[in-house]
Amino acid sequence: MHRLGHRLLLGLALLFSTAALADTRWLAPEQVNNPLVGKLWHSEPRAFIDLDNLLSSLPVGSWLLLGEQHDHPDHHQLQLQILTRLAQQNRLGSVAFEMANSDQQAQIDEWSGRGDSVTAEALDWSAGWPWERYAPQLQFALNQAKQVVAADLPRAAQMQAYQLGAPEGYLDTAHTRYMMELIYTSHCAQLPRTSLIQMLQVQLARDQQMARRMQATTQVDKINVLIAGAQHTRNDTGVARWLPETLSSTSLIMVALSEQTDPTYYLEETYPDYAAEGQSADLLLFTPAMPEQDHCAAFQ
Repeated sequence: MHRLGHRLLLGLALLFSTAALADTRWLAPEQVNNPLVGKLWHSEPRAFIDLDNLLSSLPVGSWLLLGEQHDHPDHHQLQLQILTRLAQQNRLGSVAFEMANSDQQAQIDEWSGRGDSVTAEALDWSAGWPWERYAPQLQFALNQAKQVVAADLPRAAQMQAYQLGAPEGYLDTAHTRYMMELIYTSHCAQLPRTSLIQMLQVQLARDQQMARRMQATTQVDKINVLIAGAQHTRNDTGVARWLPETLSSTSLIMVALSEQTDPTYYLEETYPDYAAEGQSADLLLFTPAMPEQDHCAAFQ
């Protein structure tokens, strides 16, 4: 957990539980019988934890970072479940979306309280983020959250970061090396290595932007939520690195299962020489998997 540690979770929420999210009808077809399906695992005491007790114990004024696989329908329905449970507890604050950039904030504000009627066209929603994946979460947040936050960096500002660098610079040399290699492999080793530093500058600028937007829209008496890709929600590499010391966050990453049944297998190691204490994620929420796709096959 980011900086402050939320040690109260150990006392309040670690009601160790092997109960899955029994009311969930899973949409992904693979690994549905893996015993980890639907379980929430805490990386520090390395134990299972009950979702409702976790949500009840999160300190007000903090952020819950929900990391997703962008094309995974179970991750999207779990986001809606978590938003719904926080709203039922009267604890839902701001909800920030990586999928909307700050140029869209005015349109989003116009639809506050009218989520049932909002359309992709009304929000100038990007086709790169398929509407059907995010409409339920966004519509619910417009109706129930204190504020819906368009968190990402507009395209023009991303291009500026590519050319001139991220506004707040870099973190450390080890982080830079790690992220450049991650960008290279995630693009099927097809990018020229000379372009990796510019690609990293965009990634950093986006994380910095999301952190600024979160800081500016924090509801101090509620639990605030960021919905973003898993990499952005890691404690060691993502948005949390740019939050001020006084703003705490909890990283909950949703993980599509393989045949492995040991939860520690799915916890990404922090990048080499990461100086802070803690894990790359505080919590892992396990789901069935979508059919595996080799996105790099076309380049082989």
